[in-house]
Amino acid sequence: MLFLPHLNLLRFMVAVAETGSSQKAAALLHVAQSSVARAVAKLEKALSTPLFERTGRGMRPTPQGQQLALRATRALQLLAQADRHRYRRTPPGDWHTSPLARGAGPRHVLALQAIAELGSENQASERLGISQSAVHQSLAQLEHMAGAALFIRSRSGLKLDDTGEDTLQAVRLALAELRQAGEEWHTDRGALQGYLVVGTLPFSTGMLLPPAVEHLLASEPAVRLVIVDGTFDALVQQLRRAELDFIVGALRGNPPSADITQEVLFDDRLAVIARAGHPLAQKRGRRRPLAWPDLYHASWVLPMPDTPAEAALAQALHAAGMPFPADQLRSNSALMMQAMLASSDRLALMSPRQVAREIQAGLLVELPLQARYFNRRIGVMQRGNYLPTPAAALLQEAFRQAADTLHAGIPQ
Repeated sequence: MLFLPHLNLLRFMVAVAETGSSQKAAALLHVAQSSVARAVAKLEKALSTPLFERTGRGMRPTPQGQQLALRATRALQLLAQADRHRYRRTPPGDWHTSPLARGAGPRHVLALQAIAELGSENQASERLGISQSAVHQSLAQLEHMAGAALFIRSRSGLKLDDTGEDTLQAVRLALAELRQAGEEWHTDRGALQGYLVVGTLPFSTGMLLPPAVEHLLASEPAVRLVIVDGTFDALVQQLRRAELDFIVGALRGNPPSADITQEVLFDDRLAVIARAGHPLAQKRGRRRPLAWPDLYHASWVLPMPDTPAEAALAQALHAAGMPFPADQLRSNSALMMQAMLASSDRLALMSPRQVAREIQAGLLVELPLQARYFNRRIGVMQRGNYLPTPAAALLQEAFRQAADTLHAGIPQ
């Protein structure tokens, strides 16, 4: 990571950007003015870029310095929030009064991450390539800054306690800010760059994500994009840990937690889908329109539990006075669901948009059933305090453009 090794120097740089002079920054941090001046000069030399314009009135950040100061300030504030939530001793935004924000360095955060993942100081030392005593010392110093133990120690190893979980979460988010700072730094020096990770929910992104991704990568070929799928709960945890930039898919009624926001892109219609030759799809000889009671004995590929699709199906069946089908087969794979429909008389609740090609090819059909519950909201989730990089902002706009095209009914 470009800026993690310079975390200690960034504190001085941020203080100068906040106060406008090395003298005021020194007073803010309770250090000598010469220490501030040396730290800023060292950082500028390491980055081969001037970060401030020096004048008789003080020091003003350059455009690059201003952007770097913004990201670094956000990282330090995130560390300070872990302090404030536990002890209520740090006013909002005053990172320089937080022992954790002022003192945690690269070796402390790397040691915390390694021990939390491996549960052992010895294993952490092997991963980091340093001595076990160095890892132990880093952890002891970090716990002193936090004012509390971070791990529960037992014969089986070390496990984070609640304070440790809060601290690790703050570290993850702070490191994400530093990573994004690196992406923005390179962007200023040439073609737009960035590394984005998007989580996708089953059955809800086939018509939205591909055109948005193609639009972004066609216009910005230096951007790297990773798409991962998973269950709702698993993706939300990854998003909160800053392992994802966005989650795209079917939204729940409210954001899953207070630190996540969501943007509705469009409403998607669900329908009961079957193979083209399904008995319920045959119209010949039918004296009346197809109704929900005709599905009483049908077999299903059910949606996953606690999803909008499951809720929609349950509401429709309840309104028809029918029980929910036996929990015999569920799937979160669109391909598996389509394969099961094609080779059996099972039914599934899916978006007609998602299987439009199969319907047009005469492989699948939408059963003509009326249900006022078969709408779900498709959108994007992100962390509430997320500040998108230029690449992330372009992807957000690509999502909106793809949604507008879908809403207008223009084929993708």
